[in-house]
Amino acid sequence: MFKVSRKSEYALIAVQHMARRARDGVTSVAELAQAENIPPDILAKVLQGLKRAGLLTAAKGAGGGYRLSRPVQEIQFLDVVRPFEEQLSVVTCQNDHGGCDRGGDCTLRDPMKVLNAFVLRQFSNLTMDMFLSPHKLVHHARADVTIAESALHRWSAEADVAG
Repeated sequence: MFKVSRKSEYALIAVQHMARRARDGVTSVAELAQAENIPPDILAKVLQGLKRAGLLTAAKGAGGGYRLSRPVQEIQFLDVVRPFEEQLSVVTCQNDHGGCDRGGDCTLRDPMKVLNAFVLRQFSNLTMDMFLSPHKLVHHARADVTIAESALHRWSAEADVAG
């Protein structure tokens, strides 16, 4: 299953931390590392990755550091993790490098392709402001479960009629 890497986890924590401190301006690597108990050398690389992705801007000089380049509600979850993940897929056969030795004999390839697309669509609907207010994330998840249950019910009814 999809699992974020340690760098993605640190990136999510950093964006969350900066969003909470948006009124205070910039956040230094040292301040963020200490506040969130993240190794500073790894954090510096993560913040550079977020900067290259256009999510952060850097302020140089005394009192310098990083700040979000846009409002947190405009930053998607996938924007934050993509710079640190080689592939975002539920199973290896769905990534660009393949990885499945079953080749064309696999009966799960097409259903897993649909599942992978569904999971990525759910992730694409998550914005980082939801990580600041867990009730927003829970509300979003409940709505998605209702939609999924409705789709499953329709599919089941169609299968009963066809069968």
